[in-house]
Amino acid sequence: MICPSSSRTIIPKERKRKRWSWRGYYEKTAKGVAWDTLREAMRLASKSSKAREHFAIDLGCGAGRDTLALLRHGWKVLAIDNQPMAIRWIRSSVPSKYRQQLRTRVALFERTDLPQCDLLNASYSLPFCPPERFRLLWRQIEKSIRPGGWFSGHFFGINDEWASLTDMTFHSRKQVKFLLRHFKMESFSEKEWEGTTSSGRKKHWHVFSVVARKFR
Repeated sequence: MICPSSSRTIIPKERKRKRWSWRGYYEKTAKGVAWDTLREAMRLASKSSKAREHFAIDLGCGAGRDTLALLRHGWKVLAIDNQPMAIRWIRSSVPSKYRQQLRTRVALFERTDLPQCDLLNASYSLPFCPPERFRLLWRQIEKSIRPGGWFSGHFFGINDEWASLTDMTFHSRKQVKFLLRHFKMESFSEKEWEGTTSSGRKKHWHVFSVVARKFR
């Protein structure tokens, strides 16, 4: 997806550009810091014995900015992305001292089994699940997160410029709150702004940023 100044997987319209370079894309996005939602989830988890196994899933890991942050904070991580180059990029760029903590998988995350985890991170990746598969994906996410574990990630709102794309999923504020009814909201924000994608294309963004803890 193409996120503000960084990204995970590419959107359909931009994928068709002849000059698109995955390598250039990952070089641009790999150096970014972890998203603030993940940093907050890690901070909260560090204070809780419920995260005793410290195992996280990074859905739509891209070049690995969030994956690397998790590894550096002592987490074991399963990084999932549908682009083989993303996984090769992560495996080649992760310092050797963290490699035993890392597992990777090339897969469409809405079509792969998710193991039990203490934290599931989905930074700007969930909107790229097709609408007809989103309900099943969210059920898998809920099942995957252990009681007392955390979710961190983003949803695209219905005012987002891409909301007319039929192969992506968008939510209203009420719908996001309903999805998270089995979670305690630790951090929730809704924002709209005029910005750009990582490729420099202008875009109107409508994004919900969430950190939530699954009820025990």
